[in-house]
Amino acid sequence: MTIEIILVLSLLVLAMILLATELLPIELVALLLVVVLAATGVLDADLAFQGFASETVVMLACVMVLSHRLTASGLIARFTRTLFARRKMTQRSTSASLMTVSALMSSFVTNTSTTAVLIPAATDLARRTDTQPRRFLMPLAFASMMGGSATLIGTSTNLAASGVIERFGLEPFSTFEFVGPALVISLAGIAVLTLFGPLLLPDTRTSAEEAPEDQTRFMATLVVPEGSKSVGSTIGELDFASLSLEPLAVSRPGGRVGPHPRRKLQVADRIIVAGPRDAVLTAIRNPRLDLASDVAASADIAAKTVVVDAVIMPGARWIGQTLKAMRLSLEPDLTIVALHRRGQEAPALIDRMRLKVGDVLLISGTRDRIATLKDGTELSILGTQHPFPPTQIEGTWTLMGLLMAIVLATTGVLPLSVGLLLAVLMLVLAGRMTLQDSFAMINWRILILIGGMSSFGLAMLSSGAATWLANGLLAVLGGYGPHVLLLGLGLLTILLTQPMSNAAAALTLLPVAIEMAALVGADPHPFVVMVTLSASLSFIAPFEPALLLVYGPGQYSFRDFPRAGLPLTVMSLVLLMVLVPVFWPLEVSV
Repeated sequence: MTIEIILVLSLLVLAMILLATELLPIELVALLLVVVLAATGVLDADLAFQGFASETVVMLACVMVLSHRLTASGLIARFTRTLFARRKMTQRSTSASLMTVSALMSSFVTNTSTTAVLIPAATDLARRTDTQPRRFLMPLAFASMMGGSATLIGTSTNLAASGVIERFGLEPFSTFEFVGPALVISLAGIAVLTLFGPLLLPDTRTSAEEAPEDQTRFMATLVVPEGSKSVGSTIGELDFASLSLEPLAVSRPGGRVGPHPRRKLQVADRIIVAGPRDAVLTAIRNPRLDLASDVAASADIAAKTVVVDAVIMPGARWIGQTLKAMRLSLEPDLTIVALHRRGQEAPALIDRMRLKVGDVLLISGTRDRIATLKDGTELSILGTQHPFPPTQIEGTWTLMGLLMAIVLATTGVLPLSVGLLLAVLMLVLAGRMTLQDSFAMINWRILILIGGMSSFGLAMLSSGAATWLANGLLAVLGGYGPHVLLLGLGLLTILLTQPMSNAAAALTLLPVAIEMAALVGADPHPFVVMVTLSASLSFIAPFEPALLLVYGPGQYSFRDFPRAGLPLTVMSLVLLMVLVPVFWPLEVSV
């Protein structure tokens, strides 16, 4: 064992400890690995930083942008609500339907985005079936991981692994490389969770109504303008629920009336609604509704660039004034869209509400104008500037762009990376978003982690550490044949996914898999596929983003995940042992 091998393996152990304990941020760990590898001469500087400039990073960034826009547009949420509308189902049939939809959607949208979109649908179905959300949320996340493993863009693990093996001289995975085994595993997993879910999932100590509400609820007033598509429509036909909005009342010249689903709208009706920030903004800009804000025309708001949450501070000159009066005192290109007041449940026309300390205002405007609000002491800006969420029509264009990229890649017209980047740039050139907005949709922590771990994988191979580990595995398992070697790689991958992210575990072991195949004279593809899919299909610890999303809303404990995830992981590994040699034959030279 050389000094370089000792150094690389020591770094591996240290990285596992840091990633497992989260003593340092994951992106900082990845960057430190790159610095140490370059500083010690294990990798030249050019090679050490190649992971950040790879085609994989570009593809993953584009997928993040497209998935974020699809999620924010409400297009997928509307589809799922329509799919499950007015259907009377049992708990098991509801769970099976949710998992099926989740698995299918995550094949084309990242599993994290799919889970995020379906959480409200699952919670709503839980209420309608008198079931606790925790019965649906964990299976939903598991199904998104199984379905996401079917395509190259369904999970970051597959995409990152494809880029790494290409750097090692192998043919990258095709877009639909894993559809066969992923389909079998998804069907088997859905069947297991449907039949044995009550035994594997946590009990029902809490009620559906106790699910925590994480989003701030804003109140806004929407006006039915003359000539609007909504004139003559009923409240129910507008389907505010698909936008996560609740109609509270309708104010008209004759007085205020209730928001009955069959109530028909008239010109100048003012609909008081409440819901999350993005839901309010989406409703104002939704051409299907053709409604306007009470304080500005929808076209005016649509022309704005960003929105912020601003809190009324003690001593502000607007305290005690109406919101309409405050609006007149602001710059003309600043618009107050909605208001949140703690404890305010009764419907109210926001322009007539008298402002209090602590009121949170949703303000839209140009980036430069919004920036000036931070200079004063009367408003406190919460968080960062948010771009306007896309409308469902813009979501449709985004979906078309994504499908175009997949078709171009599948037919060989363009590489997938070029097709995805083209789809993003077309949205920018069409004025659907700005490049600055797209940068805000990218999870840079994940990109840095994958870039750093890609470079570490190269160091594993070039230093001889991968060969050393491969020889160690061969010494233990080599006498039992290539199938046992596959099993050993799968188990080792699953073991590493517990302290590390799924993608990081795959990138660490791919060099070992390639070297092991070379030592036994076998085709490396079955070995790299085994590592990739074993990482994508590890459900034991809730460190995968899709599982973390349901952790809070489902009120789960850590031990709930191994209870259901361990049997599912074992089932997936057994099926992989059967399916991988079928789809990627084990050709061993004698």
